[in-house]
Amino acid sequence: MLKFSRVFPGSPSFYQRLANFEYRRSANFELYRRVAISITIVWVGVSAVGLVGLLYFRDDLEWSFFLVFLLAGAGVLISSLIGLGWLIVLRWARRDPTVGLVMARFDKVEGTPVSQRLGQGARKTLEELGILPQNILELEVAGAWELPWGASRLIQAGCQAVVATGVVARGETHHFQSVVEGAVQGLIQLQVETGVPVGNAVLAVSDWEQAVARSQPGSNAGSQAARAVVNALRSEITRI
Repeated sequence: MLKFSRVFPGSPSFYQRLANFEYRRSANFELYRRVAISITIVWVGVSAVGLVGLLYFRDDLEWSFFLVFLLAGAGVLISSLIGLGWLIVLRWARRDPTVGLVMARFDKVEGTPVSQRLGQGARKTLEELGILPQNILELEVAGAWELPWGASRLIQAGCQAVVATGVVARGETHHFQSVVEGAVQGLIQLQVETGVPVGNAVLAVSDWEQAVARSQPGSNAGSQAARAVVNALRSEITRI
């Protein structure tokens, strides 16, 4: 059941939910905006008529009753007018999405962390796809196990998508499997719980040569994950 605050035009949640369509660059955004403007105009009219009626019958009402409803009606009218103005200028005040990039440091091949190469590939692809450089937030964590925590911090910081990069190499114990499964499951759970797309560029490799191969231009896993999250941001739900 929808909460009243989600559809009430005077509520900040109403406008915040509409703004979410901005980040997805939905083809139906203009339709949603016009519907919201129509609803808000009706609400402004209703609140204005209510205030006029209240002033007209003020002599027949108790002072305390009149004052309470006057303040409430004025508050609704003002908030609706502010919301209406916001909806009108929103068309020209489009906000670009912020994308987070979390990288695990615990790997090194020939002095250069493969995760860093994956992150560089992700950043380059994000910029090529139209994400502004200043809207890409980076965070380094110790290893792959900390990637879900780092991605969560970036989401809390306002990112609408996150790309996670890291490398875990197979060893002689089962520690390899537990780290990979924990990191990947944590990223999946975070994506489901928050609704924010999380790109998975966590490489589980048998040797470092495989990791190097997946960090080269043309086959860079970070670049592929970045492309996936941008596509998710720009996707929309359609009814068949």
